[in-house]
Parts: sequence; structure tokens; C-alpha cells
Amino acid sequence: MFKVILVDDEPFALEGIKLMVEWEELGFEIVEMCENGEEALACIEACKPDLVVTDIRMPVIDGLELIDRVQKAGNDPVFIILSGYNDFEYARSALRYGVKHYLLKPALDREWEAVIQLVIGELQHREQQRVRQDLVADRLVPTLLAQMLRGEISATDGNVGEILDPLAQGDRGWRYIHVEWLSGSEQELDARYFLSRKAHAIDLFGNQEGLVMPSVPDIEEWAQQVYEDLREQGIECCLSIGPRVDSLRHIEDSYAGALETSVHHFFHISGGPLDYDKINHKQVSYDLNAVSIVDDIQSAIEALQDKRVEDLIKQMFVTLSANKTAREVVHLLVIRIVLKSATVMREMGIDSEALPRVRDFLRREHRSLKEVEESLQAYVQQYMSQLKQHKEKFSGHPLRVIERFIQEHYRETLTIKEIGERFFMNPVYLGQAFMKRNGVGIIEYIHDLRINAAKRMLCESDETIRLIAEQIGYVHYHHFLKEFEKRVSNKPAVFRQLSKA
Repeated sequence: MFKVILVDDEPFALEGIKLMVEWEELGFEIVEMCENGEEALACIEACKPDLVVTDIRMPVIDGLELIDRVQKAGNDPVFIILSGYNDFEYARSALRYGVKHYLLKPALDREWEAVIQLVIGELQHREQQRVRQDLVADRLVPTLLAQMLRGEISATDGNVGEILDPLAQGDRGWRYIHVEWLSGSEQELDARYFLSRKAHAIDLFGNQEGLVMPSVPDIEEWAQQVYEDLREQGIECCLSIGPRVDSLRHIEDSYAGALETSVHHFFHISGGPLDYDKINHKQVSYDLNAVSIVDDIQSAIEALQDKRVEDLIKQMFVTLSANKTAREVVHLLVIRIVLKSATVMREMGIDSEALPRVRDFLRREHRSLKEVEESLQAYVQQYMSQLKQHKEKFSGHPLRVIERFIQEHYRETLTIKEIGERFFMNPVYLGQAFMKRNGVGIIEYIHDLRINAAKRMLCESDETIRLIAEQIGYVHYHHFLKEFEKRVSNKPAVFRQLSKA
């Protein structure tokens, strides 16, 4: 049944219109009878009628203003204009609003019959168009959009634009929402999430899916509700909302913005959808400046300095967050710490069963920078616990005693021969045994201790570089420079400048 609203400021006229036509037999249902244009405007907004029969002359809002305001509000019913003889020319001005049907009062039965038949034909044509558009929207449009976003076709190819243009959303435009599934297996959005919003589900690659939907004011709140609903079902995902575009022809721009936005999930710990229009689009950094602090962390770990290790890791992640360091770089730095620790434990002969689960750590999918930090802190604490147990068990080993001696006296002039004599060991055997146990020769070990101390002094003091070199045991300044650049890949002055920046 087509819905009809009758509008006339004369009650008898309303009753006459109601009786003039066999509305129900012709497939119409009269849903409201209004006595002025203002009342009719509210009814049209609420009922969304297919046909409005209205007088031209009414108080408050006349027929022409009613038509104008209805169309501007986005509604598009068919209008039949009724007018007295003296208002006929005035009524004809409704043509500029696309009104094609008008009758002079009092209209004859045959005149009503002719107009109603024309209206029925127009409404049936609209219905057929709507069915065709829905069919296109449900089947063809998602396919075309997916092909566009995968780069297989362009909006300028064939009749793609002609198919997409009728789906215009007026001033609202369109937005793309990127969905990345994190639950380990490919998922698919339930239709109930997008059908009510006239959205199009887009099948992309692997664990990625998308939605193209009208740009409505509450789109972020809607996406947040979808996110929370999925989480309650045990399904983890990232939702990234792209910028608004005027036409589906340009949906690739919203898609590109959503992908740019998705990168920033790594730096947010709250979860939930991110809106392109609301995030800080600071460029993701691929700088490796944090390498120096990684070396400090490793030294503190091997020295079993629990509090210093915790503080250095926090400091590193504060820097990584401030610089928006790329996920790949963060994982590279963390893996360097993890693999180095595994190497140290293996060289110390610790049973592999006692090792922290290095492989599990490396395979874990860290979704945010905060997760990486928490995971690394937990791993390091487990590693240091194993290291302490081992060192306590073998603390009386001669090489362990020698290692502690070097750590305490590295600022002095030490040779393998002098150390061997002090501990009653053959220098050649001492050098070989130390290398086997620590993975590095005694002299290189001493240089490592000295350069690590230099790095700390460069960061924490304003002493001259030459004085620092002397304090850590270097007689010749150029020897210090050579060993420093060999391990840090930067001159001391540059390192100090970067660390304080």
C-alpha cells in the first residue's frame, strides 16, 4: 500500500478529498489528514508518505513552501497540488519544484481518476527503480568497490561511475571503515552490523575486511559499539575509520586514510576504533637512535641490575612512543635484546629447559607498543632470575672470579699475562677458556666495559671527552676514539648530542 497524507485548511475539503477517490481499492492508505502546512511538515517527516495531496493556500506554511522544505529535508513524495481558479497560475509555479500534478477546485471525478492513474504509474516506476538500485547495491556495488580498493579496476573504467553515482548521499558523503581481524583466523562481519546502516561489506585480503557506509555524525559511536560487541564474543579486531569523501568514485581516498590510521593502533593502548579525523598523524619514524640504549639495557641485564634494567626499558619505550617508532623497528630492537640474552645463556651452558620461552616471545603478535613493553619487562625479569640462579650456583668457578676482577679493575692497565699470573693460570689457556665462556676475548671484554662506562658518562655528565677517556683507562685518546666508534658507530661527541636530544 502507498501511504498518503491529505493537507487542507478547510475540514470539509479534507473530507471531500477523502471521499472523492476509492483510495484503498487503488492501493493507497491515508495515514494523516492535516489542516495546515506546519502540521503536514511534521507528519511527512514522521510518516515518509509516497503521496501528498495539498492545497496551495494555507496559513503558517503554504503549499509551495511546504514542498520546498520537504525536498530540502531529503524527502521526495509525489505531490498533487489543489488550487482555486484565482490561484491557478500561482500553483503552476510549483513546476520549478518538479510537481507535475495539480487540480482546480472543485475537481471532477474523471479529473481525479486521470491524475491518480498518473501518480500510480509514477510510484510504480519509482518502486521498480528502487528495487533495481537495491539489487545493484546488494550485489554489484560491493564487488565493484572491492575491485577498486584492490586496485583491479578504476572508477573511470567502463560504466563503473554510472553505477556508483546514483548512490550519492547528498551532503553526507561516504566513509570507509577498515577491519583487521586479530583472533588468529579469518572472520566475517555479521550482516546485522551493516544492513541497517545501508553499508556495503568489502571483501579484501586475508584477515582484512572493510565497510563502505554513509558518513553519519555518530559513525565513531557505532563503530565502538560493533567493537565492544565483537569483544564480548571473544573476537579481537582493529577498526580504522577513513576520512569522508563526496562520492563513491573517490572511495580509494577514504581507504588510503583508513590504512594510514590503522598504523596508529600500535601506539594506542585503549583499543577501540580510531577515526582519521581525530588522531595525531605524526609521521611514523624508522630511526634507530634507540640502539645505544639497547646496549645499556643488555649491560645492565648482565650485571643483574634489576631496577636499572626496568628504568632503562621504560625510558626506551617513552622515546619510542614519543617518536612514533614503527612497529618493525620496535620489534627489531626488542628481538636484539631477546636473542642476545638467549646467546649469553647458551654460552654459559644453561640447560635449554630452563631458558625463557624465546620462540614463544618472538612469535607472539604484539598489538600495541604497551604490550611489547610489558612482554619485554616480563621476559627480562624471567631471564635475570635464571641468570642469577646460574651465577649463584657457579659463583666459585675460577673464570667467574676472574670476570668479577676485570669488572672491578677494567679502568686499570690489564694484560692477559698479568691476569693469568695473578690467578695462577696459563695465559693461553685463560684466553681460550674466557673466550669459550663469554663469547668474547679478555681484551675485547675490557674494551666493552670501558666503552659502556663512557656512554653512561657522556649521557650523565658534562666532563670533556678526553677526560672521560682517561678516567675509564685509556692512555691514548685516539685509541679510545677507535674503540668507541667500533662499538657505537658514532663519534663520542655525536653520541652525546643525540642522547641529550
